[in-house]
This record gives sequence, C-alpha cells and structure tokens, in this order.
Amino acid sequence: MNKQIGALTSLRGIAATVVVILHFAYSTLPEAGVTLSRHTRFFRDGYLFVDLFFILSGFIMTHVYLESFLMGVNKANYWTYLRARFARIYPLHLFTLGVLVSLELLKLFLPNFQAFTGNFNLTALVANVFMLQAFDFNCLPLLWCKSTWNEPAWSISVEFLIYCIFPFLLFALLKTKPKTDWIIYTITLIALLLLIRFTRGTLESIIGIPSIARCGLECVLGIITYKAYQWGRHQSKFNFKLLELGSTLLVIGLMHKWIRSRIFFDWVTLPAFSLLILSLASANNGFTSRILNSRPLLYLGTISYSIYMVHWCLIQFLETFWLFQFQVPFGSGFDQNSCLLALGLFTPISLVTAAFTYHLIEVPMRNLLKPRLQISS
Repeated sequence: MNKQIGALTSLRGIAATVVVILHFAYSTLPEAGVTLSRHTRFFRDGYLFVDLFFILSGFIMTHVYLESFLMGVNKANYWTYLRARFARIYPLHLFTLGVLVSLELLKLFLPNFQAFTGNFNLTALVANVFMLQAFDFNCLPLLWCKSTWNEPAWSISVEFLIYCIFPFLLFALLKTKPKTDWIIYTITLIALLLLIRFTRGTLESIIGIPSIARCGLECVLGIITYKAYQWGRHQSKFNFKLLELGSTLLVIGLMHKWIRSRIFFDWVTLPAFSLLILSLASANNGFTSRILNSRPLLYLGTISYSIYMVHWCLIQFLETFWLFQFQVPFGSGFDQNSCLLALGLFTPISLVTAAFTYHLIEVPMRNLLKPRLQISS
C-alpha cells in the first residue's frame, strides 16, 4: 500500500504555515494581526489547524498502521510502532529545546536580561525533556497551565500520550460496522461540544489535562473518517471532485468570517475538517487536489513538522536580539506597513530555516535512531 496521500501531505504543510502566521502576527506583532483581521479571520482562527492536525493524525496513522493492528495488538507490533512514533517526533523536539536552552544561557551574559524565568523555568525544562510540556507541574491540578518552552510543542506532548493508546483504539474501531461508525462519530462530536462548552468555551484555550480529551476525541474522528474513505473508494458513482470543491470552500468560508457563537464555530469546523480530509483523499484530479499535489506544496508538507517546531525558536531569537540591539521590544514603533513587511519576511525565513532543519537535523537524527531502536523503514 502507498503510505502517502499527496494532497493530505500538502494540507499539513499549509496548516503549519498558517500556525507560523498566527504566532507571529497575533502573539509577536499584534498590529500585523489587527491588520489581517480587518480582511479575514482565517489566520486569527489558525489555532484550529492544530485540531486539523489531530484529526489528520488519526486518519494518516490509520492509513499507515491499519494492516499492523488489523489482527490485534501484541508486544512486538506495539513497541515497534511506539518506537517509530518516538523517533519521528522526539529528536526535533529535543533539538529545538536545546536551541532555546542555548538562548537562555546567552541571556546570562547579556545586560538587563533575566534567564530561566517565566515559561523558561527549570521545572518546565524537565517537563519538556520528558515531553510533558502540556502540563505545568507548578500549577496543580494541571488544568489550565502549560510549561512549554517551545510554544507549538504542547500539542506533541498530548499527541504522544494518545499515540500510546492509539493501537488499542484502532483495533477496537476497525471491528465496528458502518452504522455504528456514524453513531460513534456523532457521540464523539457531542463529547467535543460538551468539552468546549464546559471548559473554556473555545478550543484555543483547552490545554493541560483537558487537552488529552481534545486530542483523543479528534483522533477518533480521524479514524472514523478513514473508514468512510475506505468505504468511499468502492463507490465509483459518487462525485468526490464536487465534494472536494465544496468542502474546501466550506472550510475557507467558515474560517474567513467568524460565526458569532464562538463555541458553535469551533465545533462545526471539526466535521468540516473531516469532510475536507475525506474528499481530498478520495478525489482523483479534483481542482483542489491538483493544486495540493504540486511539487512545491508537497515539499511544504514534507517539512511541515520542522516548520511547526522551528518557527517559535526564531521568534524568541528575534525578540531577544531586537531588545538587546535597540533596547525596545520588537515591533515598538512599527506602523502598519512595517508590520506587514516583517510578517512577509519572517514567514519565508521560517520556511527556509525549516528546510535546513529537516535535512540537517530531523531526517539524520531519525535515521540515526532507527537502527538503535530496531525500527524497520
């Protein structure tokens, strides 16, 4: 079986790039975010692409590991799978953490800087080393705090916890019938609605222990979506090209203009993501999939994990350098044009840096770990 679905690879790259823009325009340089929001909410609501990652992860891992766990979970296939997941995400996480530790050490020698404070405290560092950065151990009961040095990395912390139970979840759901799948999907959506409603009222703020439910439930959506994809492959009369175009416009339309109910907006976007993933995987030469299967976008998807993990390090270095060089916070005194120019420069710089870390760090470290962990290619 071909393990890669090109359009979904590219979708992951686009999602990672939107997260870069979200963090830079709305956290680092808010004036740029204000300008963007005058025209569209798409980038402001880019936090939802983390939820797209979670659904997509359930879908792709089902695609990759379906045959491995179809007959059950045993010690051999479970540990092979888990070691492969570890080799996939941990080396780059450790590298970016090392970069941020280096920056904190540098601050020890810079005037008017405090090192290893705030989110960058030593307790948090230990949590990050063990990939528990979604939970702040100085903030019991671990509900609404996180100790992430590398801001985007909170999600891989939670995702790895879900990885640990994924094979058992997959084996159980592979046995269910299509009618049952619809029921499970509906119940899962209702559970997510309740999670949003009775926690923070928005997916953006669901961190700590509740984020395990956020990731796990969305992984279930991804698994059920994959089962629908399998069923749809045998439906030759179904117009997946039309579904692909419709789902693309639906997602863009939802994220372009904010629905007044924040809870409803976040919630209704989730099945829209499922529909988009299903249609992109199923359509042959549809309008959107032809664009996504272009070589530049496929490459963007290939380096998406590096994009996601590296850009926050660049932001931290930029803010530190700017404060040291000019004695004012980055963005102080910027007008609207300067903010947009900074965003326009930072985004491609992040992509180029991610390309280097992918080829020089991510892939070599993964290949170095594979024989040591006895992982087959």
